[in-house]
Amino acid sequence: GRRAALGRSLTAMAEGGGRASAAVKQDEAKGKGKQKQEKLDLQPPKGTRDFYPEDMRQRTWLFDEWRKVARMHGFEEYDSPVLESEALYVRKAGEEVTQQLYNFEDKGGRRVALRPEMTPSLARMVMAKGKGLTLPVKWFSFPQCWRYERMTRGRRR
Repeated sequence: GRRAALGRSLTAMAEGGGRASAAVKQDEAKGKGKQKQEKLDLQPPKGTRDFYPEDMRQRTWLFDEWRKVARMHGFEEYDSPVLESEALYVRKAGEEVTQQLYNFEDKGGRRVALRPEMTPSLARMVMAKGKGLTLPVKWFSFPQCWRYERMTRGRRR
């Protein structure tokens, strides 16, 4: 029973079978064929940008100024999940919008998308509150949004 199985496992390992860590397999592959490692692209993905500390200082200052003005006029800041149901965007813009979404099926089998804009999320949130909201709604947001589209000169979303 168990002794025989253990003996077979030890024999297989001694003969090069059995399990090996990814690092061991990688080292073995390097020794055999000197696989080429792909050069790492240091640019952010197309349509995105990095904010280095000097850029972030400027952005933070600007957003803080906008926040002050919005609050002076009675607006409140809100946010929503970065990940939304794909159906939310299809309902607003039609099936063709899926070509402009960063969308995928999650581990639960649901179709989701990174938000390309805030309007559908805002509408969903307002509808979820229903009659419990005081009108007019005075909310503002500085969302991060992702839309897959060709960038044109001088235009950033």
